[in-house]
Amino acid sequence: MKFTRFNNSEARRFIKFSIVGAIGFVIDTGALNIMIGYLGMTTGLLRLVAKTISFTLALTSNFFWNRYWIYPESRSKSVRLQAVQFTVVNLIGLALNLLIFGSVSSAIIPTFQNSYGVQAGLILGTNVGQVAAVAVVLFWNFFANRYWTYGDVE
Repeated sequence: MKFTRFNNSEARRFIKFSIVGAIGFVIDTGALNIMIGYLGMTTGLLRLVAKTISFTLALTSNFFWNRYWIYPESRSKSVRLQAVQFTVVNLIGLALNLLIFGSVSSAIIPTFQNSYGVQAGLILGTNVGQVAAVAVVLFWNFFANRYWTYGDVE
């Protein structure tokens, strides 16, 4: 697919992508908070493991929404090929996500814990890191998937 101007149909796709992203965010953040807040995955390494698991749950949901709602006309590629491409794009997104999430949450959790207590500071810092990571990775995922995974859509 050639690179085209961002037009009205692309704006609608981005809005749909953002809605799907919001659903994925709820899945990702909900699972992350359960694992950290209730299952005790509180150390730096365990937080990254929890983040990887929660991201994978959201990735699965997002793939199906993308394939069947955002890009239903994308059928020149097999589901398997699109799933692989979507996964590659999102694994790069996961690496960016973990870098941003890990850096931001590790930097601010101690400050929040000093101000709000250990548990509340942990949850607040985790969620600030989550929002920062998602805000950046949203744009990577949209454009990489649009022009590679779903590049067969006009």
